[in-house]
Amino acid sequence: RWAKKHNLKAMAQTLILLQEKGLLNEDALDQRIAELDTKFHESLTVVKDLEGRMKANKELRYHVAAYTSTKSVAQQLKAAKRPAAFEDQYLAELTAYRAAAAYLKANNITCLPSPNKLEAEYCALASEKAQFYEQYKEAKSELLKLKDAKQNVALFFREEKQTQHHEREGVCV
Repeated sequence: RWAKKHNLKAMAQTLILLQEKGLLNEDALDQRIAELDTKFHESLTVVKDLEGRMKANKELRYHVAAYTSTKSVAQQLKAAKRPAAFEDQYLAELTAYRAAAAYLKANNITCLPSPNKLEAEYCALASEKAQFYEQYKEAKSELLKLKDAKQNVALFFREEKQTQHHEREGVCV
């Protein structure tokens, strides 16, 4: 009895959803699901791309900051009278400088970008990501609702056919 009530409520909600969306035939429903699926995957691709660009920007900001903050120590090493002792004393700073310099060289960066410019770029990427993420969430939510609705309709018609078949045989389910 509970299952019958639950199924009727689910079917009523499905019918209301499909009427609100104007998707009263199967072709329109399938077309809308395909559109949402495309929008969902495109938004997800853009979000992933923006996340990758944000990660690269963050890494670049880190290395630029490390390079600028430790550059004076590296210059002092060149002028030191006892380089080995100086290097032992400032090993952490020199290691950070060398790692930052290697990163900048590997990425062919000869002129250091402004930290403020990098920060502004990161904020712009984050804003754009938030916008596309919102589209992604909306598309995903509606897509799941419509897929559930399609499944409910298919289940309802399958049960109805079985009931009609059993009634012809004289058996009620």
